[in-house]
Amino acid sequence: MQFRQSTIAVAAAILGSCCTLAAQAQSLDTIYSTKGGVPSKGTVTTITKNEIALDMAGVPRSFPVNEITRVIFADEPNELTNARNSVVAKNYNAAVEELKKVDPAALTREFMRHDAAYYKALSELRLAMSEGGDKTKAEADMLAFLRSAPDSYHFYEAAELLGDLAASSGKYENAVRYYTPISKAPFEDYQMRANNAVARAQVAQKNFPAALAGFEAVLAGNLSTVEATQQKMLASVGKAQCLGETGKADEGVAMAEGIIAKNDPQDAKLFARAYNALGACHLKAGRPKDALLAYLHTDVLFYADSDAHAEALYNLVKLWGDLNKADRATAARATLRERYAGSIWNAKE
Repeated sequence: MQFRQSTIAVAAAILGSCCTLAAQAQSLDTIYSTKGGVPSKGTVTTITKNEIALDMAGVPRSFPVNEITRVIFADEPNELTNARNSVVAKNYNAAVEELKKVDPAALTREFMRHDAAYYKALSELRLAMSEGGDKTKAEADMLAFLRSAPDSYHFYEAAELLGDLAASSGKYENAVRYYTPISKAPFEDYQMRANNAVARAQVAQKNFPAALAGFEAVLAGNLSTVEATQQKMLASVGKAQCLGETGKADEGVAMAEGIIAKNDPQDAKLFARAYNALGACHLKAGRPKDALLAYLHTDVLFYADSDAHAEALYNLVKLWGDLNKADRATAARATLRERYAGSIWNAKE
C-alpha cells in the first residue's frame, strides 16, 4: 500500500510538473525566424521598426525584423493566431473573418492590439488590390495603423503594402513616396526590395532608363543571402524587360530565358515575372505568337503571383483577339475581371 501511495505521489508530481511547464509555455512569446529551426521563446520587452527584444529567462536577445517571419504573443486569442496563419497562407478573406471574432478585451497587451490592427489593414488592402474593394479606406486604415504604432516591427511591410496599393491604382508617384522609407532601413535586403519596387513603378510609368538604373543598383549589391539573391533575380527580370522596351529586345529575351533556365520553377513569383518580361520583349520585337506563349506560361503554370497573373491575362486578351480567337480572349477577360477586379490591369482593359 505504501509503495502504491508513493507511486501515486510521484505520478502526481510529474503531472503537476508537466502542467506547470505547459502553462509556462503558453505564457511565453514566440518568435519564428526566417532561418528556420526551433522558434525562440521568452517575453517580448520592446519592439521597434528595426528589431524586437526578447527576454529569454533573464537573458536578453535582439532579433532584427528582417530575420522574423512572425511573432505569436503569449495568451493571445486563438482568433488572432488563426488570422495571422491565414495571412501567411494568403487567405485574406479568412483572416478578416477571424479578426471579426476577436474580443477586444482579450487583447490584453498593446503588442496584440497592434498586430490585430495591422493584419486587419493588411487583409483588407490585399483584397482591395485583387478582388476589389475600397482602396481609399484600405489606405486610410493602414495609415491609421502606422500612426497608432509608428515604431511597429511591421513598419517596413506596411510601407511596401501602401506603395503596392498606390501602384495598383496607377498612382506611381505616391507609390515611390511610400517605398522610399524602406530604402533607408538598416538592412541591405530591404534596401534592395525598395529599389526593385521603385524601379517597377518607373517601368509602369514607362520611364525605362530610370528603372534600368534602379535594377542595376540592386544587381550591384554585395549581399548574398537567400532574400538578396531573390531580389537580384527579380532585378534581372526587370532589367530584361527594360532592355526589351528600349530597343534591345533580343538581349532582353536572352536574359529572361537565362533566368528561366537556371532557376527553380517552384519559385512561382520569379517565373511569372520572367515569363511576363519574355512576353514583353517578344511583343516589342514583333513576335506576337512567341509573346502569347510566354504569357500563357504565367496564366497556366505560375498564376500564384496575382499581379503578374493579372498582367499576363491583360496581354492575353489582346493577343488572342489579334489572332481572331474571340472565345479565348473572352475567357481571359472574364478571369481578369472576376479574380482581379481591383488590379490596375483590369482598369486598363
